[in-house]
Amino acid sequence: MVLEEYFRINSPKIVYEIIDGEAVIINMDLGHYYSADQVGAVIWERIGRIASLGDLVEAVARCYSGSREQIEGTVSQFLAELQRENLIITTTPPEKLATESESIGESQGTSGKPAFIQPILNKYTDMEYLLLLDPIHEVDESGWPNAIPDGK
Repeated sequence: MVLEEYFRINSPKIVYEIIDGEAVIINMDLGHYYSADQVGAVIWERIGRIASLGDLVEAVARCYSGSREQIEGTVSQFLAELQRENLIITTTPPEKLATESESIGESQGTSGKPAFIQPILNKYTDMEYLLLLDPIHEVDESGWPNAIPDGK
């Protein structure tokens, strides 16, 4: 993976919320939902503002202690998994990136950082049918609450 390849969340198909350091992600097309915490939540939160592999490695290295090579390899693998699940897509670089201090988990100083651990994407399919029954799927490209006009 190229360090300067940029990624974004595959909106509007993918919706998410970060709650207490855990990213909860829903694929509205398939009805699958996911969770990622700790390192995975830091990565996901940063992708929410459009980020390159290099940006993500820097953000994780600021939050967790570990070798640069290990962090880069693991973040790259995590991005590949997110792409396989169609949760993120590549995009063009943004005109202006948000400052790094806005990221979750980055308020810690340089000392006392927790050890880097491999991010894990947990996938759940047990509520697939319920999520797909939700009338939120009967909307146009502008999203909820704009229903698809009759006859289309």
